[in-house]
This record gives sequence, structure tokens and C-alpha cells, in this order.
Amino acid sequence: MYRTVFTPTEADNIIPVSIPREWYGRNIEVIVFPLDMPQIPLQKTARKDGRKFKAIPSKYLFDTKNFKFNRDEANDCTRSRLSYSLF
Repeated sequence: MYRTVFTPTEADNIIPVSIPREWYGRNIEVIVFPLDMPQIPLQKTARKDGRKFKAIPSKYLFDTKNFKFNRDEANDCTRSRLSYSLF
């Protein structure tokens, strides 16, 4: 990561940036903003009807640390618990 902080003047309104050789050919992002810019406080998200979300009670939480998602098994229609016909 490359970061520099400076105070621009009328004379140096262009910022030359030296790109490290190992970054050649990669996507990079350049962000410029004033450090004294007021920060917008994050707001808790509310539902469209104005109700706030409630915390999930701990008795409904479970450990997913060892959970492994198998995409092939999830998409396997022959092993589906539901039987349905499209036609």
C-alpha cells in the first residue's frame, strides 16, 4: 500500500504518483479527499415501514464453524426432498 499526506498549494495542484514495478499490469485505486472532511455517521438500517431490526436470541444461534457448503449436492435435483413436475 502506498499512502502520502500533504497540503496542496496553488503551485502543486497535480499529484505525480510513482507506481511500484510489481503493480504494473494490476488494477489500482487512487482516492483523494480532504482529511478535515466531516465523516457521515453510520446509521442503523431500518425497514421500509420504519420498524427496527431486533437481535436474534442466542437460543436460536448455532455454530457454523465446521459447516461445508456443497454446491453440487445443493443443485442435485435427483436428491431433492421435494418432488415436483414442471409439466
